[in-house]
Amino acid sequence: MREARSYVGGNFLPASASEFIQIVSAGDRHSSFVLQVYGYWDMVAAFVRSGALDAELLYNTCPEMYFQYAKIQPHLAQFREEMNLPEYLINIEQLVEGSRAGCKRLEAMQKNLAAIAEARSRSASKPQTKSASKPRTKR
Repeated sequence: MREARSYVGGNFLPASASEFIQIVSAGDRHSSFVLQVYGYWDMVAAFVRSGALDAELLYNTCPEMYFQYAKIQPHLAQFREEMNLPEYLINIEQLVEGSRAGCKRLEAMQKNLAAIAEARSRSASKPQTKSASKPRTKR
């Protein structure tokens, strides 16, 4: 789970529903990571929605769920439609978007993600420079 959370919390940043679908459908480690992490958070959200966990407790202790949801929220409707999964991550969606505080946090997370995407884009477009270090000699 740590490796999955590391990937989903880091490099996973789909730019479109098509990219999200491609990642989930690939059947590789990254697919498994995405399905594992989002399945976990959907289960946690279901616990809250059913009354087994307190919503305020989750809000106060699990900002990661909101961050992960913010990564896919813009693409979720199209993902559901194209994958024929109308209830995919419905518990997270209803929990996050069902409260004023959740919507406010989602908006903040999406702003953070936009800044991350912009920084990655700038970094990727910079030409790589070679280090001016001396070559090593064998002894």
